[in-house]
Amino acid sequence: MRIRRLSIENFRKFRAPVVLDGFSDGLNLVCEPNESGKSTVLEALRAALFERYNSKSGRIRSFRPHGDDVAPTVTVEFEVAGGRWQMAKRFLQGPSVTLDGPDGRFTAEAAEEKLQALLGFNRAGNSGADDDSRGALGLLWVEQGQSFQLGSPAETARRTLEEALASEVGAVTGGRRAKAVQQQVEKALADFYTATGKPTGRLKQAQDAAAASRERASACAQELMQFDEVLKRLETKRNEQRRLVRDIEDPEADKELKALDADIERARRAADALRMADLTCRSATADREALDKRAEVRAGLRAALLKAETAARAALENLNAHAERLAQARRADQAAAEALDTARMQLRQAEELQDKAQAARRSAADRQQLATAFARLDRANGLAAEIARIEARIAGSRMDEAADARLRKLEAAVIATRATLDAGAASLSVTLQPGAAITLDGAPLESGTQISLTRDARIDIPGVGTLAFRPPAGSDASLARHRAASDDLAAFLAAVGHADPAAAHAAARARTQDETARAALRSRLEAECPADPALGLPAGLDALRGALAGRDRPEPLAPDAPQPPAEIDLRPFRTAEIEATARRQAALDSLQKAEVRGVELQGASDRAEGDRLRLAQELAADLAPLPDADLEARQAAARADEARALVDRETAGRAAKALDVEALHQQRERMVKKRERLQADLPNLAGEVARLEEQARTLGGEGPGQRAEAAREEAEAAEATHARLKDEGDALALLLGVLREAQQDAARRYLRPITRRMEPFVRRLLPNASLAFTEDYKPGLLMRGGREEAAELLSKGTQEQLAVLTRIAFADLLIDKGKPASLVLDDALVFSDDDRFEVMTDILADAARRMQVIILSCRASAYRTVDATRLPLG
Repeated sequence: MRIRRLSIENFRKFRAPVVLDGFSDGLNLVCEPNESGKSTVLEALRAALFERYNSKSGRIRSFRPHGDDVAPTVTVEFEVAGGRWQMAKRFLQGPSVTLDGPDGRFTAEAAEEKLQALLGFNRAGNSGADDDSRGALGLLWVEQGQSFQLGSPAETARRTLEEALASEVGAVTGGRRAKAVQQQVEKALADFYTATGKPTGRLKQAQDAAAASRERASACAQELMQFDEVLKRLETKRNEQRRLVRDIEDPEADKELKALDADIERARRAADALRMADLTCRSATADREALDKRAEVRAGLRAALLKAETAARAALENLNAHAERLAQARRADQAAAEALDTARMQLRQAEELQDKAQAARRSAADRQQLATAFARLDRANGLAAEIARIEARIAGSRMDEAADARLRKLEAAVIATRATLDAGAASLSVTLQPGAAITLDGAPLESGTQISLTRDARIDIPGVGTLAFRPPAGSDASLARHRAASDDLAAFLAAVGHADPAAAHAAARARTQDETARAALRSRLEAECPADPALGLPAGLDALRGALAGRDRPEPLAPDAPQPPAEIDLRPFRTAEIEATARRQAALDSLQKAEVRGVELQGASDRAEGDRLRLAQELAADLAPLPDADLEARQAAARADEARALVDRETAGRAAKALDVEALHQQRERMVKKRERLQADLPNLAGEVARLEEQARTLGGEGPGQRAEAAREEAEAAEATHARLKDEGDALALLLGVLREAQQDAARRYLRPITRRMEPFVRRLLPNASLAFTEDYKPGLLMRGGREEAAELLSKGTQEQLAVLTRIAFADLLIDKGKPASLVLDDALVFSDDDRFEVMTDILADAARRMQVIILSCRASAYRTVDATRLPLG
């Protein structure tokens, strides 16, 4: 049998409809918290199948939700014998039942009878369904709190099991005489033991007498022990009272508290010293790192210069090995060049106005900053002023990294075009006789002069005449490119405000040095304005200014003071300059270029020489203010300062670590609390001593020793009488056991199909163990470790596990014989430990391959790893 769908409405706590749909053939899990209605689900399922629809018993009336006059309704869809059925049952108000399936529709009593035939159960009585009427399914569907109980199957379920067993084994063997003898022995044994093995009759009287004597002896002995224990506790409490008074009046505790207070103060001072040492160390490290970076840059310049000298020599050697020259053609666009000059001039004028406006705003900001920083400490004032001066230089310099890179690119372009121009020009060497004088375009020429003629020129020789030179037509393009590159360089120098490239490079280096110095000064300024927890002052210049508010301050700017000029929109001027540059570049790009190996070598040589000269100038400029010896000396001094600062910080750190302020506070608090606790315990302890003294006087006056001895002798006599009667009863029990063993042997043969199905389950749960059943189909004896244990004496957890395994075996037997069976467990395995629980869930998962298993549980975490169809309740 397999449940497929369950719908519940107006049934106990389920007033609104609740549907459980999607039950699988195997393991199904409904995990919900307590009081969510899991047990109600099982009760509704059992009511729908086993209860009569038109019954009005108290049990049926209990299905109604509390306080509601409604009709409980349950609908169940299930499969049995290869067909799918739907049963709908309504109780109390307008009771009805319908059963739809492969054989058609059934209603009223016909539906009830058809359901009984399908599932193998009997008609419920007037008071409702019971274990007998529910048949085998009632045995396999276990309600909450009953999973560990497995009594003898009721008559209907027993007949169903016997029918299944009869097809596998023959009749039970056993004789009437053996039963008659067994009955006589049981009758005689009844005067000694009950059917469950408990003493009765004369044995019970003797046992009770012996037990009473033992209890009296034990009570007397307990009184004696109690008296001794009171004396011991009294002595212990008196000693504890003396120690408590001594600890409260201990003068050393006050000394220790004073010492702790002194240690706490020293720890606080050590922590302050550590903070100051750390700030000093950070400042020294920043100075040392700045000098190291400058030394690293200088070493890089030297390496680059050496590489440039090697490249220049190689380029010159290649140039001397080649003398090939070719002409180049040119088309110039003078109009584009003039338009570019005009656009650049306009942009430069706008930028100058913008620079003046920015300078005015910076000046106002500097004055305001000076006014707000006037109250700083002397060193903080000096550092702030130095930072302001450096930032003014940085703001006034246009030679940042991008500008310096552009300048180098423009210089390289001038050198390259100059080399190309010189390579295609005529060379004029002048050698004059003493006293002779000639002029070139009106300028006198001296003897030994060598000139490259790149443009039209005229040489005047007094008394002789005039020589006119015109360069080849192919040099026009080179001259135009050289002029354009020179114009670009001049325009850039004019824009950045420097007369020559060397000055611009020097300005870039100065800006880089200013930025490095500014970072170092900011670190020092931060070190001069640390947080001071003792004064409650946070870090920062503003907090320091507040602490020194009593000092004079400069007057702030007047509200009616003239405002700095507004920003100027440079975008139109820059757009015009970009457009003019693009038009000029388009004109230059139209020039054809055919460079030969000689021109390339000349350009390479000039570029290499230019790089060498530039690097040499940069190295000289870097060495001029700070020679290597001075740099090394300053580096050594900075390292020494840093090392001293590190040592000071380490020393302060060790001192602060040695005195843990928090630990000292905790130790002091523990001492204070201990003293308070001792003072609070003293009155209670005094009362306890008085109580024990009174108790000792009371117990000591009643003679506990004599009473204990008399009671012991009485108990020994009662024990001897009980032992004699017990021997008689045990002999009868042994005889009865032999008779029953013979009978159980026959029963075991009959119950072997169930035992065979149980055996693998038991061995998985309890290795090397086996289970025997009684004639009434209950687990009887558990055999393990060479001994037998009665099933009813096992732990609740083991009883529960064996009961669940037995139901699985019953279900397997019924399924094998074609009878409807499924397993429903409501909060089962609640007494199982973690290991047994895992084994049981594995066994249930295996059983779910053969039958439908439905588990209702509140322990979601326990079933988290179980592979099952999970059905929400809602």
